[in-house]
Amino acid sequence: MKEYKIGRYPEADIILTTNFCSRDHAKLTVTDTGKILLQDYSTNGTTVNGKKINNQTTEMKYGDEILFGGIEKLDWSKIEKPTPDAIAPSDGIGNKPNPAFQFIKQHALKAIAALAAVGILLLAFNFLSNRNTAKVELPLTPNEIYNRYKNAVAMVEVKYYIRIHTKANDIYFGLNSDKEIGFNKTKSGLQPLSSEGTAFFIDSNGTLITNHHVVEPWQHDNLKDYFFTKIKPAIKRVLREKGYGDDDPKFYGELETVYIYPNGKTFSPENRIECSVHKIADREDIDLASLQINSHHLPPNTSVISTGATETDETKIQVNTAAYVIGFPMGDALAVNEDNVLNCSSTQGNFTQNPATYYIQFSAPVASGASGSPVFNEYGKLVAVTYLGSKEQSFNRGILAKHIKQVK
Repeated sequence: MKEYKIGRYPEADIILTTNFCSRDHAKLTVTDTGKILLQDYSTNGTTVNGKKINNQTTEMKYGDEILFGGIEKLDWSKIEKPTPDAIAPSDGIGNKPNPAFQFIKQHALKAIAALAAVGILLLAFNFLSNRNTAKVELPLTPNEIYNRYKNAVAMVEVKYYIRIHTKANDIYFGLNSDKEIGFNKTKSGLQPLSSEGTAFFIDSNGTLITNHHVVEPWQHDNLKDYFFTKIKPAIKRVLREKGYGDDDPKFYGELETVYIYPNGKTFSPENRIECSVHKIADREDIDLASLQINSHHLPPNTSVISTGATETDETKIQVNTAAYVIGFPMGDALAVNEDNVLNCSSTQGNFTQNPATYYIQFSAPVASGASGSPVFNEYGKLVAVTYLGSKEQSFNRGILAKHIKQVK
């Protein structure tokens, strides 16, 4: 058996150069019996003789027209051609047929045909007797889950100001010219504060799911996230130093802009995509929100987590089964590589508790910036949206996927 790894990464056996092709695009296998099998792992798919496949395995013949990402053609000269001996067994005496062999072969074929007919009848009977039996799902490998969904996630960057009401007047807080937290009676002379999170695409119109506290970081003070551990204490310190008192002030957030950066893109202003907040869940217990790309178009080289890939029956989430999280923990500080390209992170653990009404607990590691990351089960089904992390890293939580319908 011979295997050929195909993709844009340098270690591939057959290296692709087109941007529409994935780094780990496909694998071509020539079996010991001469079969040629192609497994697609890509975002934009592979075309075999004009028929597109995506995340499937298909059998083909040597010399068939194969297009990766619909653009780059397979060079068959790089593939070792199966030998005739591998395709069909020898008759044992060169090219002259052996009469005894032919006699046995003919009767064997008749016997096989008879057995096949019986087998078909049994299968038909079994099908009719078990028409309501559910299809058996097979677990996916961590690599299969990552490759399937890595381009469905995007990093979220939220720009906002904080307004504090005092007895005298309202004060705006943002960043001053020294990039430190400062204040003014107006937004003039201030730059907005910034926070990061994760979101994922759910349809071709550019709709994304994330957390409520990602798009409005001044909310949900019980989460103790970046805003409440870093920004809020700094603002209160400035208020004390300037003589505005030591009371617990009321924080009002004013959203400036929301941007997303798709995974695999260079982290730069040219690649950011402006979004609007589409909907926020009514209940505070359901820490979910949706974003909408202003152009209402799915960005190139991205994928979606469809309704069919979502598990809404929480009774199917079993304790101690695998949990996988794909997102941007620590934001761009961890995601940007030496070429300034964003690369999402994949972590794994287990579900550690039976589902509650709104959330499920898991041990896959998360960190600030991972809020809004999708959580998958061992079958690659979306089961939750990360919203809370703990220092112990074994008791993180995600809002159950069945509640996403409230923000669509």
